[in-house]
Amino acid sequence: MQGSGAMRRWTTPAAGLLAVVVVVVLGGDFFGLRTRLFGEQAPEPVAPVTSEQADAGASPDASPTATRVRSQPWWQQMKTLEGEGAATAEVNVDDRALQWRVGWQCEAGTFTVQASERDDAVVDAECPGEGTGYVTGTGAATLDIQATGAWQLEVAQQIDVPLQQAPTEAMQAPEAQQVARGSFYDIDQTGRGEVVIYELADGSYALRLVEFFVTPNVDLEIRLSSQPRPETTEGFDKPASAYVETLRATTGSMNFAIPDDIDPTKHQSVVIWCPPVQNAYAAASLEWSQ
Repeated sequence: MQGSGAMRRWTTPAAGLLAVVVVVVLGGDFFGLRTRLFGEQAPEPVAPVTSEQADAGASPDASPTATRVRSQPWWQQMKTLEGEGAATAEVNVDDRALQWRVGWQCEAGTFTVQASERDDAVVDAECPGEGTGYVTGTGAATLDIQATGAWQLEVAQQIDVPLQQAPTEAMQAPEAQQVARGSFYDIDQTGRGEVVIYELADGSYALRLVEFFVTPNVDLEIRLSSQPRPETTEGFDKPASAYVETLRATTGSMNFAIPDDIDPTKHQSVVIWCPPVQNAYAAASLEWSQ
């Protein structure tokens, strides 16, 4: 089997899992480990991405400039594939990617996925089943899929650049209104930027983070609170707060739908909450329009 381009830095699945741990620890500079190991040298400027989908192309409304600021590593979707029996697919992994993964499901028989210029299989399984195979490498590659039944693949790449999304069309519609706004301040960690809440034409609500940054960590949550200005983790009433969504990236400008069962007008602040360490990282007090 010949690939469509050169791939570099292949690893075994076990090494790929180790890479996940290394990326999380060093990417977030937990406990200053990255600084102690590699020093204070600033990273090279890179252009943010403008979509959660790698092949979506740049938004005409977004013109991100290069920045040295990095995000907690996050997964950008590349391709969704499905079929029955054998198939091939081309992927092109960004040169800035830390690693990429193949999430898979199969229904019956056997299922293997081989990446070009790699000796061992990314996936080698009996079906039915599901799982994830990790690969460290960048550039173009061919996936060779062998199956005796139906299957699905989700291919994604992990990057640490900001996500700079333009406002959604619904936010920019004439009927949409900005109904609340606030600026982030520090609690246990650093938070910068603004949050804007929109009431959309259909009566639903959306939340937008603008030029946002928070100290990187995994699985940070956006929560709405009835407290006007939480100042400490101990003083934040988490059980009474409402979960909106998990942050995709820890820096950039991003859009989030507020769940229909949450009435944001009953809340007075937005809090960035870290479940792994049970800390309130940052918050923004909301000023509602009259």
